[in-house]
Amino acid sequence: MQISNVGFHAVVENPRSGSHNSGYDDENHDYIIHPGELFNNRYQIACHLGKGSFGQVAKAYDTVEQQDVAIKIIKNKKPFHDQAQIEIRLLEMMNNQESESKHYVVKLKTHFMWRNHLCLVFELLSYNLYDLLRNTDFHGVSLNLTRKFGQQLASTLMFLSSPQLNIIHCDLKPENVLLCNPKRSAIKIIDFGSSCQLGHRIYQYIQSRFYRSPEILLGLQYDTAIDMWSLGCILVEMHTGEALFAGTCEHDQMMRIIEVLGMPPNHMIEAAPAEKRNKFFEKDDDGNYLCKESRENKRYRSPGSRKLADIIGVDTGGPGSRRLGECGHTPEEYTKFKDLVERMLTFDPRERIGPCAAVRHPFFSRRTDECGVSSALASHCRTLQQPVTMSSNVQINTLRTVAQPHFVEEHALNQMDCADSNTVIAHPQHIQLPQLNQVPFSDFVEILMSFISLFSKSMRFIQNLMFFYHD
Repeated sequence: MQISNVGFHAVVENPRSGSHNSGYDDENHDYIIHPGELFNNRYQIACHLGKGSFGQVAKAYDTVEQQDVAIKIIKNKKPFHDQAQIEIRLLEMMNNQESESKHYVVKLKTHFMWRNHLCLVFELLSYNLYDLLRNTDFHGVSLNLTRKFGQQLASTLMFLSSPQLNIIHCDLKPENVLLCNPKRSAIKIIDFGSSCQLGHRIYQYIQSRFYRSPEILLGLQYDTAIDMWSLGCILVEMHTGEALFAGTCEHDQMMRIIEVLGMPPNHMIEAAPAEKRNKFFEKDDDGNYLCKESRENKRYRSPGSRKLADIIGVDTGGPGSRRLGECGHTPEEYTKFKDLVERMLTFDPRERIGPCAAVRHPFFSRRTDECGVSSALASHCRTLQQPVTMSSNVQINTLRTVAQPHFVEEHALNQMDCADSNTVIAHPQHIQLPQLNQVPFSDFVEILMSFISLFSKSMRFIQNLMFFYHD
């Protein structure tokens, strides 16, 4: 490897040791990255961040704007190049919108060709939500933080489904939701490499398995509602720490869904192609649909017997009773959470809650102003639907992929600094007491009284409570 100076920057000259593209690519047609190499006479490569079917992501330094960026380097193969062109078009459409909600989508700064590879330059973000769950030892984050993430994601789906966009993400999962800053709960959605617009659907095999909607599993037509299904799965996982439907294959995935939600409606089963229908179901002598046994003869609970209320711990203090007695984790709050998730996980996509209704659900009502929903989108939604009220009796008749740290800045999660109310809460040792003048007086009194009457233990616990409850 040779190093030469160009301007003020040391530039690595690629030794061309690869097997394709004149030695620049490896056997998989991925560009061989060398730290220090200067792309497009501007971006100096720092390190490798992640890899996927599309290609790879590298952290680089923009010598013009003097800031770190993430460069998505697409494989040197025509199908990947063509799909990346679609991703660029969709990202530019979203980034050019005037809506405030566009800030929930990763910003594409520019793109260029480099040695037969299409390169997309993005703002550099922080950890993804799966990294965050790992940092909690997969015990999940608080209901309050789950709410904050959910608000932003629902607002993003409202933005994507707006008439001027009609974009389906098609791969919403914790790995594709990144924190903007390790000190804040603000998030952005990344990886629109599988995305499409309504009416321009490209693929039928989409969505990561754990978050795959019933209509995709059944091979039916789909629309933006598939992203709402994924969001429902994500919200439960963020609070419990475990994937709600962790299927090992498509059959196992469907059976796990049925354990919680019961059988899909007959009209969906009958509308499915025979190959898909026969993969999951068979008829009894009376013509009723039954779940088909797996080839491994794996045993499942009866349809609908694994209750969502038990999974999230509505009446037992949260998942595994880990939130018992904590502020903001009352049965009333859990009931609202359960109602929202049930609406998101309705089998029939036509009956599934839409983004406009979701952002106005009672679970989010206390913090709607923090969501950053633009007035234009809110006005648009008011013309479509009436305010949402929570039903008292909601009727439900209806192997994780390897995390790819796209655009992830390399910092240790255990160094996460928690400085204000929007801080990511991971472990108690990461929680710091905010300035007292930042805490509303009524909240302070309530926290203090709860401390005196219930715990009387230590000043450290007061700090945790005050931080947790602070709006």
